[in-house]
Amino acid sequence: MPTSPWERARPAIDADAARALLRDIYGLDGRLDELGSQQDRNYLVAQSDGTKCVLKVDHPATTPEQLAAQELAIGQVAAAGLEVPQLLLSREGRTATQLTDGPAQGAHVRLMTYLAGGTLAEHDAFGELEARVLGEAAGRVAAALVELEHPGCAHEIQWDLRRGLEVVAELIGDVRDEAHRATINEAMTLVSPVLEDVAGQLPVQPIHGDLTDDNVVGTDTGPGIIDFGDVGDGWRIAELAVAIASVLQRTGSFAHAVAALNEYARHRDVTDAELHALWPLVILRGAVLVVSGENQLRIDEGNEYASARMESEWRVLETALATPLEVAEAQFRLALGRPHRAELEYAPVFVGVERMRVVALNAEAPVFDRGAWLVSGTVDRELEASLETAELVATRYAEWRLDVASAPAPEAPENCALFVEVIAATSATVFAPFAGVVDVLDAETIDLSDGVIRARFRGVHGAVAGSVAAGAALGALATEIDGTPRVRVQLINGRDDATIDWASTDNAGERAALRPDPSALLGIAAAPSPVRQLRQERRRRALALGRASERFWDEPPVIVRGWGSYLIDHTARPLLDLVNNVAELGHSHPRITEVAARALETLNTNSRFLYGAYADFAERLVERANRAWPGEFDVAVPVNSGSEAVDLALRMARVFTKRRGVIVPREAYHGWTLASDAISTSTFDNPAAEDSRPDWVHLVEAPNAYRGSHRGEGAADGYLTEIERLLGNAPEPIAAFITESVLGNAGGVIPPEGYLRRAFAAIREHGGVAIADEVQVGYGRLGSHFWGAELAGARPDIITVAKAAGNGFPLGAVITRRELLDALADEGMFFSSAAGSPLSSAVGATVLDLVDKERVMERAARVGTRFTELMRDLQTRHAWIGEVHGSGLYQGVELVRDRETREPATEETARLCERMLRHGMIVQPASERQNVLKFKPPTTITEFDVEAFAQALDVELARLG
Repeated sequence: MPTSPWERARPAIDADAARALLRDIYGLDGRLDELGSQQDRNYLVAQSDGTKCVLKVDHPATTPEQLAAQELAIGQVAAAGLEVPQLLLSREGRTATQLTDGPAQGAHVRLMTYLAGGTLAEHDAFGELEARVLGEAAGRVAAALVELEHPGCAHEIQWDLRRGLEVVAELIGDVRDEAHRATINEAMTLVSPVLEDVAGQLPVQPIHGDLTDDNVVGTDTGPGIIDFGDVGDGWRIAELAVAIASVLQRTGSFAHAVAALNEYARHRDVTDAELHALWPLVILRGAVLVVSGENQLRIDEGNEYASARMESEWRVLETALATPLEVAEAQFRLALGRPHRAELEYAPVFVGVERMRVVALNAEAPVFDRGAWLVSGTVDRELEASLETAELVATRYAEWRLDVASAPAPEAPENCALFVEVIAATSATVFAPFAGVVDVLDAETIDLSDGVIRARFRGVHGAVAGSVAAGAALGALATEIDGTPRVRVQLINGRDDATIDWASTDNAGERAALRPDPSALLGIAAAPSPVRQLRQERRRRALALGRASERFWDEPPVIVRGWGSYLIDHTARPLLDLVNNVAELGHSHPRITEVAARALETLNTNSRFLYGAYADFAERLVERANRAWPGEFDVAVPVNSGSEAVDLALRMARVFTKRRGVIVPREAYHGWTLASDAISTSTFDNPAAEDSRPDWVHLVEAPNAYRGSHRGEGAADGYLTEIERLLGNAPEPIAAFITESVLGNAGGVIPPEGYLRRAFAAIREHGGVAIADEVQVGYGRLGSHFWGAELAGARPDIITVAKAAGNGFPLGAVITRRELLDALADEGMFFSSAAGSPLSSAVGATVLDLVDKERVMERAARVGTRFTELMRDLQTRHAWIGEVHGSGLYQGVELVRDRETREPATEETARLCERMLRHGMIVQPASERQNVLKFKPPTTITEFDVEAFAQALDVELARLG
């Protein structure tokens, strides 16, 4: 028999019994896997059709009234816009079925939908992002349930922190470790007077009561909330205390607890009384978790869930006790912009200052435009220039500084400022923001402490040790060697005196807890959290664009800036871009920016008007094609994209030949318009590609001499045989043969010698048109040749280009002979509103100029050769590399599990791309099998860059085994 009303062993329902209940009550079957629970039984059900749901057997003590309250709570939370499970009806139309016999007699059985996405407990890494998700969940759920009224909310459970002291007192006897019992008793002695004093001031309402990492699903559109089994009346702030306890359980970071509070406060007001009670409630929650877990193991020895969590639950209590109550409250108050004591108002640190400017130094700051973050002294010059219009200039706490970020490396850069720096135009006096004791540490460093908050001022001289009142002078700003008076202000949590000025994404939670935000002392705001920006952008993307919008990585960063071969993420970390062949000349090229701005200031119209820039661009395209094939091309038509270029090329060919049929190799991607998608046969991009082709599309095998059915010397003959057979025996005459000149979708595979030249000749012999899709590889990135077809010694009738043509500007073109274009006039005149504008024309012509001026082909050849050498060297040391494809700055590294069978290393390639991001490298998989690492970077990439990539790849290939 239970010795306490809080004791509840799980219902005696094993997986076999649960499966029987699933069949009898719901008429369903499937594989069952038990999910953890202290007092209930939860099973994940995977049905044969892939559908998942959760079977829940509630403890028999759970009443029908409680279940009804839970159902209402689910509805309220769903109405507030959060994802929740839906209760499924039994065969008899019930949401809950009570068991009338057996070992779990009296228990209720429910079935509910499964929320995809995984709980926060399943995240390998848990940091500020997850802490903010928990804080948001607590705030939004508390707001959603404020109007809930139901008798079922008035029950008593051990998780109601209003009864926490009673629960601990009754269950502490089950804590076997004497030292642990002593610690728990000390903790209760610490928090009980605080909670007893403030209890009457704490708002009470229905709460979820268990918003932990186990019960919050991290979806892109916002938190998902599961397991409403503890819904009931409770202190409103307890919702947040439970969430913060879960944060401590995973991270031990007070800074992450502050992040959770900040998110909560966006959705629910937090009173002074609640702030006073918050940290004591976190400690109490930790104690309840420990005693309950120990009790559960005594009465339910087989509860692996409770056993596995004991160590981490003890960490909640231990970590919470490490921060004194008054310090925790003070830092919570500072985080919300309130003085660290309710009765205080901060005195100005700088008296009489009318003009103070806060300078942003994050990755998006204009000061870093045009690569200025790479130039020494940029920030100092910006700060000094700001003093021309301000008496004081301040930097921001928690600013992820681009000027401090390093080049790609396995470790994230330490570039998050854990201080505020204030620079003065002239000498200035620093005043105490609150009363305290001054400790002079050295000639230019002092501490001010009132026993709760300790502020450090580095750069102050002339201070006198001893007690000071709020507003008293602390000293004058010291003058550095450059003559600029400046002071660095920090808060110190604890008594350590280590110099901690910067943090990285790997240690920010730990270090920010030691160096909290001093912004409130100075009357300024901290830098916006980049993690919050990350969450917002993921949510906006998911809501605005839906599931069909492809993106890289499982947990993508926000990209906020580009320069040269680098993209910069939301934490101001430079990432080496190895995949953006769109940015042919590098990200944010200044000359293209200037030309585009000038064009917009001058003329903005379309191709039906007569102006010179349109013909300039078309002439340049034709001239460039004729360098490779003298006299073969006459005309060019600018379009908006590669998809449109391919679409227009197909239309030209069909109108010119008066035929429909098109031959195209498998495994290709040509675009998203109706016609270009019709010939795109990549099953990765479109799983239904093979089955959804129109009857005018005739497929042939991709000419891949590494992986296809024809390999080695003479491989071209085998692939050409299929084309020739189609040309002679197709059910209709063929209008065109179209292919990527280099098989970009396959990962840079160059067709076997002679294939492209003979295929183009064959289609012409049969009255058709040869189309070279150069959207990916054209414009010189192959190094040895400007065009892929040129590399193959083949002459096309039509060339399609895009991507590099605008260096990221939406621009493409079709280059061909006059007779093909003129045939199009029979179906109507062509014009373009966007590609035919002076802006597009100016950008396109400038790109062609810069390809020559900046010697793109020479660099592509040189750096591409070095890349090949490095990959071939790795191939000798890592059996994962089956082959290295391509040329210049368009290559692919194909990964296999076995070099003999060439089994694709698909899962390993995906894992490797995720890991390479941690090195600051952007690389992604290609091919139908997703086992080829793309290498198609901006052509600004250097030998140093590819050597850094090779070193990182070497490390990660070794980790694969």
